[in-house]
Amino acid sequence: MLTTLAAPTFAGTWYIEDGDITVKASDTGNDVTQKDKTTYGDKDTIITNRKEDASSNTVTIEAEKKDDKVEITLKDVNIDTSSRKKAAVSVTGEGDTNIKLNGDNALKSDIYRSGIYGSGSGSLTISGGTVTANGDDGGRGIYSRGGVTISGGSTVTANGGSGTISGGDGICSSGGVTISGGTVTANGGNSTNSSGGYGISSLDVAISSGTVTANGGDSKDGYGGDGIHSNNIDLSGSLELIAKAGKGTQSNGKALSQNGRELDLDTIKDKLGPGAKVTATDANGETKQVSIPRPVEPEGPVIPGDSSSSSDGGSAAPSAPTSFLPGLTVTDKDGQRISYTSTQSGNALTVCVGRLTASFRISLAALRQLRAEGIETITFQTVLCSTTLSLDELLAMGGEDAEVVLTHHIRSSTLTVGGKAV
Repeated sequence: MLTTLAAPTFAGTWYIEDGDITVKASDTGNDVTQKDKTTYGDKDTIITNRKEDASSNTVTIEAEKKDDKVEITLKDVNIDTSSRKKAAVSVTGEGDTNIKLNGDNALKSDIYRSGIYGSGSGSLTISGGTVTANGDDGGRGIYSRGGVTISGGSTVTANGGSGTISGGDGICSSGGVTISGGTVTANGGNSTNSSGGYGISSLDVAISSGTVTANGGDSKDGYGGDGIHSNNIDLSGSLELIAKAGKGTQSNGKALSQNGRELDLDTIKDKLGPGAKVTATDANGETKQVSIPRPVEPEGPVIPGDSSSSSDGGSAAPSAPTSFLPGLTVTDKDGQRISYTSTQSGNALTVCVGRLTASFRISLAALRQLRAEGIETITFQTVLCSTTLSLDELLAMGGEDAEVVLTHHIRSSTLTVGGKAV
């Protein structure tokens, strides 16, 4: 079973206030049942609220067979099933379930259950949108037996419920938790008698990017919860992680508990990328941190060499620097225009900017004028990336009004012509 959450929009509506909703896979689409009435073959299943107030009704998704596929959209859903001791959204079976998120969605459940609950053998994937999942009275925020994966573009808040016996985990899975982007906050619930919940709990936890906060829950008369509790904690890339241990009267939790011991931050330095920061705070407020600085971007643009050797051993004509090209703009990561330096050497033009992330924009009409002036290639150079484009190839792709957009993000690049990826 694969469960994914993404974020586009659709049309068609089912209102959660009207009763429990069951969505079942079929050969013609989704079979949707509400109030004992079934609509067969629904292909655009949208579930939403009429009002902002929370509904106590549930959503059950059934993809029982391995080849079953269910796709639904949650649009500004607010569900609180605390009074019913049921999961707000539950997924069963071994098939594929795609839950698309539109707007802000809040899911709250009751004891031993989760805001989002996956009982099948597959994984839960969140790849966009905003979701808040709350457990109640010891329940987990997000639980999936087969694994939880969160990627870029997601804003996820998972709160374990506080309880008398124990606090619930923010995010819990026996099949691994993987975070590769987005903003994730996972809070363990507090406990009165036994133990605080874990922020993130799984046999394996891997975080390679994104901004992650994991807080263990406190216990009044027991054990504090761990920020992250795992047999194996794999931290790498340009992540930002804040992990905090929960307090307990019998013993405190750990910020980063690997095999029952606090993770030594010195052992992970070599795996962290530029801009990474890992902060571990114990229950007493003492903080340890490891961080990797980003490369310092030069104040001025990077200027390539002024000349190059020709094939016969002589020297080519010196490069002719220019400060402005008609029709060309360069923008920073926020879309704001920034200055650049352009240098011509023979039939090659180079545009340089001293940034790690920037975009080069020019119309095909402007490129056609450059080609008429003898330019054959244009190179866009940022601090850690360089891309050379053929004007003839670009001009063959679109009309006069099409725009070429070349974006560098640290060491990677993307190119579109007329809004289409190349």
